[in-house]
Amino acid sequence: MMLTTHRPPGLSAVARSAGHAAARGRTSGRVTRGERAGLVVAVAVLGVLATSAAARAGTAVLLAPQLEQGLSPADQSRLRLAAQKGLQAQGFILTPDSDLEIALSGEPQLKSCHTELCRERLGRLLDARVVARYRVKTHDLPGNKNPDWHLNVEILDVEVGALGAGLTEDCAHCAPGQAADQLSDMLRRAVLQSAARPRGVLEIYTQPPGASVFVDGSELGITPYKRAAFAGKHKLVLRHTGYRSQQAEVEVDETQRRRTDLTLAPGTDPVQVMVVEKDKTPVYKKWWFWVAIGGAAVAAGAITAGVVLGTKGASARALPVNTYMFKF
Repeated sequence: MMLTTHRPPGLSAVARSAGHAAARGRTSGRVTRGERAGLVVAVAVLGVLATSAAARAGTAVLLAPQLEQGLSPADQSRLRLAAQKGLQAQGFILTPDSDLEIALSGEPQLKSCHTELCRERLGRLLDARVVARYRVKTHDLPGNKNPDWHLNVEILDVEVGALGAGLTEDCAHCAPGQAADQLSDMLRRAVLQSAARPRGVLEIYTQPPGASVFVDGSELGITPYKRAAFAGKHKLVLRHTGYRSQQAEVEVDETQRRRTDLTLAPGTDPVQVMVVEKDKTPVYKKWWFWVAIGGAAVAAGAITAGVVLGTKGASARALPVNTYMFKF
C-alpha cells in the first residue's frame, strides 16, 4: 500500500493573490468592498497557514550537553545558544527547560541515561518530533591561543524511535565563537539529513499477540505493532512470556508498508536470560541481552533462546562463561 502525504497549498499563491488586490487598490486609488473582503480573507489564511507550518515543524528537545573538558560558563552559554539557533533555523519550537525538568523529575532514571531508548522515551513524554544533543571536547596545545574542538551532534527521530543523523567534526584552533557557529551549522545539517532519510511503515503481527518488539536493539512496542521505520534492513527480536524468543530480519521499502507475521513457539527459553545494563540504562529499557546457551551453536535466523541487541560497546564488556552473542 502506497503512503501519500498531503501538503497544504503554499503561502506564495495566497500572498500573490493578496498582493494583486492591494496593487489594484493603489492603482485605482480605492478598494472595492469585494476586494476589501478578499484582503481580509487572504490575511486570515496567511495567518492560519503560517501557524500550521510551525505546527508541522513540531517541537524539539535539546538535552544538556556532554562536555569532556572544562569550559567557562560564558562558553557553555554561547554553545547552548548556538545549538538552539541551529534547531530554530529549521522551524522547530524548543521545548522549555522547565518542561524538560518536569519530565525528568517524573522519571529521574532518564536523566543519567543517554541511550536512544531513553531519548525516545523522553521525546514521547514531551510530545517532541526530535531529540537533539551535542557533545564537546576541547584540547589545548602549547603555543596555540585557541584550543582544538571536537564536536558531535545527534538527532533522534521520535516517530521512528531511532537515530536519524549524527555528525562529528573538528574545529582546529577555533575561538569559542567559531566553534559555536560550527555547532549551530552541524545541528542544522543533521536535522536536514534526518528529515531526508527515506522511510516506510513496519507492521508486525504475532500469534499470540502481545509480544515485545525489539527493532535494531530498541524495545519499541508490543504486537500488533505498527510504526514508521527508516528504509533498509532491520533486525527484529520478539519476546513473549510463555513462548520462545524469535528473531527475524526484515527490509522496509520507502513509502511502503512492510508487514511481518510470525507464530511464536510455545514454551520457554531453555536457558536463563541475563540482562546487562549499558550506561545505567533503566530496567524497562534494555540495551542488549546476554544469553547463556551452554556452548551450543545457534544457526543464524533460527528460533533462539535469546539474543544480544546493539552494536555499541559490546566488545568492551567481558562475556560471562558459556555465553553466546548475536552480533547485528
